[in-house]
Amino acid sequence: MKYGNLAKCGLSLSVATLIALGTLSGCSSDTGSGGKLVKLSVCVSDMTPAAAALREVFEPMVEEQTDGRFNVQIYTSGVLGAEKVTYDYTRSGIIELCMVGTPMWSETPKMTIPDFPFVFRDVEHARTCYQGELGEYIAEDIESSQPVELIGWYPNGSRVFTSNKKLTGLDDFKGQKLRMPNNPIHVKLAESLGANVVIMDMGEVFTALEQGVADGQDNPLATVRNEGWYEVQDYAYLTNHIVASLELFASEEFWDSLSEEDQKIFEEAAKAASDYAWDIYIEQLEDDKQFMIDNGMTVTEMTEEERQKMLEMIQPVYDYLDSEYEWAPEVRDMIAAIE
Repeated sequence: MKYGNLAKCGLSLSVATLIALGTLSGCSSDTGSGGKLVKLSVCVSDMTPAAAALREVFEPMVEEQTDGRFNVQIYTSGVLGAEKVTYDYTRSGIIELCMVGTPMWSETPKMTIPDFPFVFRDVEHARTCYQGELGEYIAEDIESSQPVELIGWYPNGSRVFTSNKKLTGLDDFKGQKLRMPNNPIHVKLAESLGANVVIMDMGEVFTALEQGVADGQDNPLATVRNEGWYEVQDYAYLTNHIVASLELFASEEFWDSLSEEDQKIFEEAAKAASDYAWDIYIEQLEDDKQFMIDNGMTVTEMTEEERQKMLEMIQPVYDYLDSEYEWAPEVRDMIAAIE
């Protein structure tokens, strides 16, 4: 794809990104090794289970099973751009694959489902849902409206709250300044708990917490660990209110260029990597919690009684979802029925 075509797509690339993307003359350019270059942009760091699974399972499996006809190059930590940017690059065919969260929720409403609070009983239940009926349900919707193929579901983590002010129960949320992503579900959830919302990008969070612009935030413990936020947070309240996902997308242009045999190889590699990532993530949950304790944080498990109380407090979130999406109650029922 020529640079002139990028302008037609309404996209703007920095010089650094152009260098990282390499050749833009086609979706799968030949490399010096003889394999066709497959660029995979990943929004999370290479320390996460999802990125490790792509590096240790997906990449070698694709390259070995295609006898080196493809050269998978993985770019982690958003080096090719933020989530929405790399998703746009993928659906425009500029890059072949991307792993992102749910930045497309505003234009593909069913991609809000991974952000629904308390729809999963636990992490294992979330895994079963994403890798099964729920994942297929969402994939069918997004593939029917967007030029992408959703080929794998990965863990982004079970979200908990942290703060540098006392946070050991639901009453402690009142008046706290909580950084939340620019997503109405997350914003309404924090507000319904009595907190004041501060919206900002991930890259600003550490400084905001350090300087008191925000008292706390919500993310998986693994993110708190990888981003070093435990250094500027004193409390962790393990609400596990959202079990967020990462999705592996292939551009339709790239996918349609593959033979059926190669499509199957990519799909099987994506599934194997998904299993590996979930296994790693589940194994490290206790380790992440102990890491917080060892680094001086007060970690509080949420009781079942508090969970029920929180469900009542965040009823405005469900009211919003049901008014915004007529299919929301049906989806919650579907998830609840999955064993």
